[in-house]
Amino acid sequence: IQEFGPPARMVTWALAAMTELRESICRDLAENKVLAWYTRLRQPEEIYVTVLYALFVANEKELHHILSGERPNGLSQRYDQVNELVLCGRGLLQVSQSGASSGIFKPIDMLHAGAHASFPAFMTCMAIAREPSARPSLDVYAKHLGTYCTYLNYMREMFEGGKAKEHVLAGVVSLHKPASHWQKPSVALESKPAPCPEQTKP
Repeated sequence: IQEFGPPARMVTWALAAMTELRESICRDLAENKVLAWYTRLRQPEEIYVTVLYALFVANEKELHHILSGERPNGLSQRYDQVNELVLCGRGLLQVSQSGASSGIFKPIDMLHAGAHASFPAFMTCMAIAREPSARPSLDVYAKHLGTYCTYLNYMREMFEGGKAKEHVLAGVVSLHKPASHWQKPSVALESKPAPCPEQTKP
């Protein structure tokens, strides 16, 4: 609690971890170490979602449980509430999508399969290794993790500047809004984003 309870310290440690993961995961991707890359895809998502949940959703009892590491203590238990509060329901991890060649999948299931180094994860990595065009873009993934670092650093600076949680939350919600939200009304009449649920003070 002393180390991670203060919001600024929690975000500082998360930012340090995210920065290391960005460098090492992207290095594996650049060196075509597909399995090493794939098995760690859940880690950045779990860190980011856990920090958002711990800061803006969890009560004192839940915070103690998160920091204890006791089960259940994973991504799936927290994502839905973070998606509703921060992403205004636009998150895609739990949304069913069509596979590249066939079938339906949810991104969160893919992350779990990779984290557990399951045989389906092996099959996915084999398919990626055999088909160069299926390999993810290093630039796109580096940008994705870089965005997480930017957002974590924003929270760190806000908390260190003495901002209250509700003000930091409002800023983070704005950071996650799509570009269409900021377009002039005359341009975005046909693409208004869904309203974010009313926020209450954590």
